[in-house]
Amino acid sequence: MTLTIQTAEDDLRQMTLTIEVDEARVVKAMQKKARELSREVNLPGFRPGKAPYDVLVRRIGEDVLRGEAVEDIIQPIFEEALEQEDIDPYARPTLENIDLKPLVLTFTVPLSPTVTLGDYRSLRQEVEEVTVTDEALEQALEYVRVRHQAIETVDRPAAAGDVVSISGHGRFTSPKPAAEGVEAAEEEADEADSADDDDTIFEEERLDILLDDKTLFPETPFVENLVGMSAGDHKEFNFTFADPYEHEADYAGREALFDVTVLEVKQRDLPELDDELARQEGDFETLEALRESLRDDLMRDAEGAAREKVLDDLIHQLMDGATMVYPPAAVDAQIDTMVDDFKSRLTRSGWQFQDYLNLQGIIEEKLREDFSENAESQLKHQLALRQFILDEKLRVEVADIDEKIEKQVARFGNESISDSMRKYYRSGVGFDVISSEVLSEKAYERALAIFSGNAPDLAEAEEEAADAAVDAATDEVVDETTDEAE
Repeated sequence: MTLTIQTAEDDLRQMTLTIEVDEARVVKAMQKKARELSREVNLPGFRPGKAPYDVLVRRIGEDVLRGEAVEDIIQPIFEEALEQEDIDPYARPTLENIDLKPLVLTFTVPLSPTVTLGDYRSLRQEVEEVTVTDEALEQALEYVRVRHQAIETVDRPAAAGDVVSISGHGRFTSPKPAAEGVEAAEEEADEADSADDDDTIFEEERLDILLDDKTLFPETPFVENLVGMSAGDHKEFNFTFADPYEHEADYAGREALFDVTVLEVKQRDLPELDDELARQEGDFETLEALRESLRDDLMRDAEGAAREKVLDDLIHQLMDGATMVYPPAAVDAQIDTMVDDFKSRLTRSGWQFQDYLNLQGIIEEKLREDFSENAESQLKHQLALRQFILDEKLRVEVADIDEKIEKQVARFGNESISDSMRKYYRSGVGFDVISSEVLSEKAYERALAIFSGNAPDLAEAEEEAADAAVDAATDEVVDETTDEAE
């Protein structure tokens, strides 16, 4: 039975879909529903499931029966209408209105956003060369020494560089400045496990700390107050954190009171930087081999950070010059994703979502409102990157995936683990992850080319892509023919 459909699109990429359903189809649905209900309704003189249709209609009521029947057919009718009109919803559609007789359904269907990027190929930007400094390498080597340090208890006052075991607490005696909006909500999710006492810095029966004033509350007299204390000594002291305090923004300008008892003083003996340390750290025969491995790790991290910065710079410039039209439901969908992620982080911290809302004295709608501005920004970010990838004809080829997988599994050094990871990366979530990384790397390389004025001609890129597709299809035919011959 053909549906009578009318469509109208507004200027926010929303389609009003009006569907009129033939009465014969509604009656058929009512008859089916009546047969189902006849097994549940006790009608004198009739066995369950045997009452005539007109008797059931009188007993149940035609309007009630029609309403229940319509509920059963709304979804299949909507899906049929989408197929008939070749409509692909971008986000969750909404049913706006139902007229029961004749049956007319009105939906609002969010359509895919339209994005037009500006003249982004004229963008130019200096990109710093990625390097690993000697200072960063020496710091990494120092971490290796710390991992293999020897620690022994000593009977003397604590000195800088010692490890001391303390008990006691540290608390702020001045309030934390109030935070607002989505940033506050996300911060509270990250720190939900300590959300019951924002004034507590630490409260421990035993806590091992390194007396290093460059890492332990830097630029404060905390370490200075502990140096010279011996096991059994107790001390109270207070100070005010600088404002601003770059090491922990939440501490800025706040006064803190500490009550500390030293339980034990331990001296650290760090190993020498030599070949023996390299062998202890891993499969390295020499200190130089360890240095090279650490340098490679640092370079990989630096390249990752540089790639993120270049892409982020590009995307923000794309957003500035882009024209985007998207339905409100696209922002709602982004908020849904953010709220789900927020709930997951709360759960991992041992909280229940409703308990968190009750503690904050808010409802979920207020949280969604706090997320809305950031959600719209994230949506624009994603749309700009997606359009850039489409406009630049960037594609993920099978060879790209294979090469990336082999680079990933080469790190394991165990063939059994490598084989397992190959299987993981070739399907499901693993394949999505590896494909996304490949596409991100291609976007990064293209961004570098654009910023330097060396981007390839798009017409030539399209022609090369078409040739590659033909080659791939030819290879597939050859493979199939070979398999059949064998």
